[in-house]
Amino acid sequence: MKFSRLNIVLVLLVIQQSLYSQDKVNFSVSTIDNREIELSELYNKGPLLVNFWALWCEPCKVEMRVLKKLYEKYKDKGFMIVGINQDSPKSVSKVRSYISSQKINFPVALDPNNQYLQKLNGQSIPYSLLFNGEGEIVYKSVGYLPGDEIKLEKEIQKLLVGK
Repeated sequence: MKFSRLNIVLVLLVIQQSLYSQDKVNFSVSTIDNREIELSELYNKGPLLVNFWALWCEPCKVEMRVLKKLYEKYKDKGFMIVGINQDSPKSVSKVRSYISSQKINFPVALDPNNQYLQKLNGQSIPYSLLFNGEGEIVYKSVGYLPGDEIKLEKEIQKLLVGK
């Protein structure tokens, strides 16, 4: 079977669209300070970034500092971040200590069995998903290199227009 360039482009567009227009994602997580939060309650208020990270992942820790700045800059406009830590259950005290020492004030949950990471099709960390107010994934990022935050910030700004 022969495919024209147009057919190939259309197939690629459908695949790309399906990556971003998944059904609404919703689940509850318990934060390290024992609060239960539901993703839909957060993204219904404005853009939500879900970031998967771990203490053993150096790029994750660099990205966390950047995310902290973005959160501080846009939280009053409705932007929210939930960090979901991938360390083992034995590391909970280290995670709490790290969050406290870095003065990270967005919610951080634990996912020691990678169930949420798998639910959201994550393969490696850091892994970030930006949800719009309807719960649709509008931006994905795997890994972190300095400068990645520029594109993320532009996507956040697009979602905040009119807020």
